[in-house]
Parts: sequence; structure tokens; C-alpha cells
Amino acid sequence: MAVIDPDKSDFAARSFLLVEDFEAMRGILRDLLRRCGAKRIEVAANGQEALAILRRGKCDVIVCDYHLGPGRNGQQVLEEARHEGLIGVATIWIMVTAEKTADMVMGAVEHQPDDYLLKPVTEAALQGRLERLIVRKKSLAEIAAAMRAREYLRALELCRGRLEQDPGNPLEILRIQSDLYQLTGQADQARALYDSILGKRDVPWARAGLARLYVHEGKHERARSLLEQLIADIPGYMEAYDTLARVHQSRGAWQDAERVLQEAVRVSPHSPQRQNALGETALHCEHLDVAEQAYNKSLKLAASTTLKNAAPYLGLARVQCARNKPDEALKVLAQMSAELDGAEARLQARAEEARVFHAMGDAERAGAAAREVGDCIQAGAHGLSPSAIMDLAETFMRLGSRDSASQLLQFVIRNNHEDDALAARALEVFEHGEMGEEGRALIESSRREALDAMNQGARLAAQGKLGDALELMRQARTLMPRNPRLLLNHAYVVIACLQKNGWRHDLASEARRSIATARLIVPGEKRCGELLARLEALG
Repeated sequence: MAVIDPDKSDFAARSFLLVEDFEAMRGILRDLLRRCGAKRIEVAANGQEALAILRRGKCDVIVCDYHLGPGRNGQQVLEEARHEGLIGVATIWIMVTAEKTADMVMGAVEHQPDDYLLKPVTEAALQGRLERLIVRKKSLAEIAAAMRAREYLRALELCRGRLEQDPGNPLEILRIQSDLYQLTGQADQARALYDSILGKRDVPWARAGLARLYVHEGKHERARSLLEQLIADIPGYMEAYDTLARVHQSRGAWQDAERVLQEAVRVSPHSPQRQNALGETALHCEHLDVAEQAYNKSLKLAASTTLKNAAPYLGLARVQCARNKPDEALKVLAQMSAELDGAEARLQARAEEARVFHAMGDAERAGAAAREVGDCIQAGAHGLSPSAIMDLAETFMRLGSRDSASQLLQFVIRNNHEDDALAARALEVFEHGEMGEEGRALIESSRREALDAMNQGARLAAQGKLGDALELMRQARTLMPRNPRLLLNHAYVVIACLQKNGWRHDLASEARRSIATARLIVPGEKRCGELLARLEALG
């Protein structure tokens, strides 16, 4: 086969990363890339080295072996790179493997490398795949740059322009466009796009995207029906299992969620997030053996990766408590504190310790741990879920610390003033402490406090008193740092200030922080995208 002149090839202009654990094979693949025309080639012997290189700067093409010896495999490197945002829509990722096992192929499909090659890799096969992928991805480079810069409206315009210029390969761009519509809060446009695509052909990601829209709109039955049919038609489409499990969880059908996730991990067992989700549902169903196995699998899969988090440790501790083994639970929490960095992880472990100490009958240590965590929550420096804070309040109440329990419950209600289920649970905790009537009054006053702060800010903004409105929103955010509606109202007032007085980078960053926090609390919230789009239009 004639070798392409590197000076006339797109290979020469691109940066390559080769990930292969065997030194001899690294040399062979590097020589193949050079003969294809590649000039800038970095090499990594394992997943840790590969991710370190990607964190230093962008690579255009990654050629990665699936089996990388001890530590991460190629699938996990790809997943972690996507999770950290180290690769974009224009990046080329080719997985190389010597096997055709079902698990490997499912992993490749689930985490969507652009292609995969079977060993032994030939120059013709490598060059042919890369040439096709370079042509396909070249059209996405400008879109990817806009997305990296968080210029989502510009990215949408680029998608429209690319579709007009290159109608022959639209699905990849349409998929990006649909994601951008949802990201910028344009649900109607996303739905119209999905309907248009599905009217012409059966595209699995469009069906899954439509189901996500139904979930965000609270149309859980329509989402359930669509997802169940998608799984029946394409048993390997893993996103459908994950979304369907969340639909079941949202309506309290934990056994249905567990059944879906059991099937999902049978089909594709290598996702730590999915194993953790199975552990959570099994624990809700009191299937302790299933929960323990899933949590341990999650920890093993996420070991030495940035995907490792507190959830499986906390789950295992609760499994041991449910088995009346508090000493084992404390060992798990000590392991968590040792293996996870950051104050947030230590705080989560400490909150769970308070529950374990209480279960042991050690009121002194339970109270000390609970007070320490309670002080951090009131200061706003925490990442605990409303449910975890409720658990802590319940521990305080059982210890007889009714004032501390009451403060935590009011904090949760102020930050989730529209959540009737949380209010009902808060009332149950008050009633357990023989504070039923007082608790009901505190819940109502906490809800009014949240509403009054937001309504007053809205009135001031409507009167054109934007400076006063912004100051009020900042004060309210100190009181309610985890209230998504307040966070988005705060961002709205900041954007109104920018519209009136001109662009300021510090104010724009302030708005972005509020939007980002709200999106973490309520993924898929439409207003997050709408406000981001308005902010981008101003910038």
C-alpha cells in the first residue's frame, strides 16, 4: 500500500495519544502511526499516565488498548476522560483489543468509542479507520471549541450551519444539537427535533432523549413505556436502564428499580455508578446481600479513579448497621475518611458516624459527631443531601437535642420549600420528638421565610431597584444556600443587572456559580439552561 505523504495528510496536524501497557506493542503502534503521517505522538503505559497527559492539554486522537494491566482498563479510562471533560465531541477515540468477549464489546458500545480495532493491527486498517474518522470529526471541531468555551448558543448556530453545508452525515450533529437544546432550556425545540428524527427512522438515542424530556416534565408513565420498549428492542442500550430505574425510584417503586438495575449489571457489569445505584435500591428493599455485593463492586471498579465517591462507603456502612454490626460500619467509615480527600467526604463520614454511635447506644459520641456536622450544615459548608440532613436531625431528636434537630429541619425546609414529601418527613421527625404542633408551625414559617425572600426580591427587581434586589438575594442565599429556586432567582437578578449596567466578569461568574449549584441540586431544570443562554447572549 502506498504511504500517504505526511505533509499532505491531516495526520501531521493532529496530536496523538497512544495508550498501551506492553512496551514492544507501543513501539509497533507508534511506528504505524508515524508511517500514516503522525508527527506529534505521546505515549502512556497505563490509564493513570494517559489521564495525566489529557489533563495537561487536548489530544485530537487517542488510540487505547482495552487491557492495560493492573489498574484501569481502556473502557474505564474513556469513561473517566469523559467524566472529567478531557475529551470533546471532536476527539477521536479508537479502542484496540485482542478479544471479542461480550463484556468488552458491551463496554465499548456503552461508552461509545468512535471505533475499535482487533489485534494484530495493520497499517492499512489503522490508516483507513483514522482517515474516515478525521473527515467525520473535522466538521465538529468548531462546535467542540464553542462548547468548551460554554458558548452554547453559538454552538447551536454552528450545528445549524453544518447541517446546511453537510446534509450527508447529520445524525452526529443532530445529537449534539438536541443535547444543546436541553442544556439551554429549549425543551420544545428538543422535542420537535426528536419527533422529526423518529418520524424518519428509529434512532435509539432520540427515543432515550424523548424519555428524558418526559422525566423532566413529570410524565413518568410515558417515559416508563418508552424506555421499556427501547430496552425490549435494544437490550444493550444501557442509558435506557439507568433512566428507567430513576423513573421507578421517583415514584417510590424501589423493587421495580432494583429489578431493572439487576438486569442492567448483568448486561454490562463495569459501571461503578450503576453498581452503586443497584446497591442503593437493594438497600431500600432490605436485600442486604445484593446491596453489599453491588457496593463492593462499585468500590473496586472506581478504585484509583476520579469516579470514586462517598456513596458506596456510606451504603456499606448502612448495610452493616442493618445487620447490627456497628463496629464493622465504623471500619468502613474510617476507610472512607482515609481513602477520600476533601472536607465534604469527612463530613459525610462524620454524619454517618453519628447514626452508628446512636445505634451502639453511645449517646456522648453520637452527640459530639452530630453537633460537629450540624454546625457545618448551618454554615452552608457541606454537600449533604436533604435526606442525609433529615437522618441527622432524627439522630439529634433521639438524643434529646430538640433545638439542634429543629434547626436542621428548618434549614432543609427553607432550602426545599416546595417539596411536600420532605415537609411530611420533617413533621414525622418533629412528632417523634413530641413536637408535632410546634413542628408544623416551624415548617410553615420556614416555607414562608423562603417565599417572602424570593417575592420581595422579585418585587424590587420589577420596580427597577436592581441593586437592592441583588443585595437581598445575596443575603437570602446565605440563609438558603441549597435552594434551587432562590439560586436561579439570584442568577436572574444578576443577569438583569448586567443588561442594565453592562458586562462585568465578576457578576457573570456569580450568576454562573448559582446556576451551576442549582443544576447539581436539580439536574435537568429548564431554567438553568434558559439563564445560561441569556448570560451567553449578553457576553
